[in-house]
Amino acid sequence: MDAPLSVDIESGYGEDPKRLIDGLISAGAVGLNIEDTVHSEGGRLREAQEHADFVGALRAASDATDVHVVLNARTDLFVKQIGDENDRVDRAIARLKLAAAAGADSLYPVGFHNDDDYKRLAEELPLPINAIANPAEGDLSHFASLGVGRISFGPIFQMVLAKRAEEVLARWK
Repeated sequence: MDAPLSVDIESGYGEDPKRLIDGLISAGAVGLNIEDTVHSEGGRLREAQEHADFVGALRAASDATDVHVVLNARTDLFVKQIGDENDRVDRAIARLKLAAAAGADSLYPVGFHNDDDYKRLAEELPLPINAIANPAEGDLSHFASLGVGRISFGPIFQMVLAKRAEEVLARWK
């Protein structure tokens, strides 16, 4: 493959950060998304410092190699609707600042946000922010005007493919 590969490693699958980084590099990956939801522990959200420490361990493991693995640190505060909505952006900024200080390269407050929240996140966070987007509905220049520096598609392509498969197979029902 001639394009850089970034991998979604969820919360790390309970693996040692060095083993994760070594495995990703050996598979040809040069980037990863690391989220703060620990699915293997009932979907709990890592504490902010706990998540930052894991990001820091991933950064140290990457720095010990000859490959700079791009770390996209994600928080699920928005998609899980944790806590009061009125201060969720404040809490996300605080969490993501810790991840930035720990060695993240970009920050991912995953969820669909209004323009004002995207602008605030971009202005107050020290690194490029990542947004989830649907190419059929969004416009890259609009995201750029809000300060978004990285785009992810999440499950959008899988959903489009599944819908198309249903359409193709519908006549056989």
